[in-house]
Amino acid sequence: MIKMIVTDMDGTLLNSDLKISERNLRAIEKVRELGIVFCVATGRPDQLVKEYVEPLNMQKPMIMYNGSVVGHPFQDERLYEETLDKEDVIEIIEYCNQNDIISMAYTKEKIISKPNYRVDFFLERNKTLKPEARSIFEDISDANEVASKYKVQKILIIENDQKKYLDLKSKLEAKNKFTNATSQKGFIDINPKGCNKGKALKILAKHYHIDLKNVAVFGDQENDLTMLEEAGVSIAMGNAVEKAKEIADYVTLSNNDDGVAVWIEKHILNK
Repeated sequence: MIKMIVTDMDGTLLNSDLKISERNLRAIEKVRELGIVFCVATGRPDQLVKEYVEPLNMQKPMIMYNGSVVGHPFQDERLYEETLDKEDVIEIIEYCNQNDIISMAYTKEKIISKPNYRVDFFLERNKTLKPEARSIFEDISDANEVASKYKVQKILIIENDQKKYLDLKSKLEAKNKFTNATSQKGFIDINPKGCNKGKALKILAKHYHIDLKNVAVFGDQENDLTMLEEAGVSIAMGNAVEKAKEIADYVTLSNNDDGVAVWIEKHILNK
């Protein structure tokens, strides 16, 4: 019996326009009416989750930063939180600065990054959002300043040159100091060692006194694999990477075809 549903956001609950369809929202509302806990598990930081709190009516802890944090963007208390070591933050940002690679340091208060196309995208998106839902950015290029001023839960590295990307990923894995994951092509998510969505899922399930066998999760990328493996029921999106499809119990339709709602309607609401 499913007692909790946890979904990834980008590529899963969100469509390609970064919106939650009415069909998905209705499905979420209906499972809540059945007493099923609904939650999201995302690589996004507080700043990039804020805009979805109201439409999803999220009042309880969420898995953010790929599992570095279980908490809420508008609440101070964290159910769980891990932070990258200051020396690691400095090393990563300085390396990216020296090699002309985009790095974005994710903190609760703001996203710290030099200007780039992704920052521009979200700043433009801010214009369509309510003030409280807008993401806050700061341009700080000095790695020491970033590390001394903020607790960094995750660093996103973006490198679209495949050779540079693979070289950097290999160097990071060789260090064996962080948890590295891929959330989409050209992205490397760097989290504190041991942090992942699977671990965070176990913390969240324990918080609600729900056995993992009664949890259903949806995901599409490599950073979702750990929670797909931990949950009693795992569902990969039609647009998911092959690894996710291989380990999932089910494969639903794509994120642009309301795959989350389609599975919920078939396996929970129509029983």
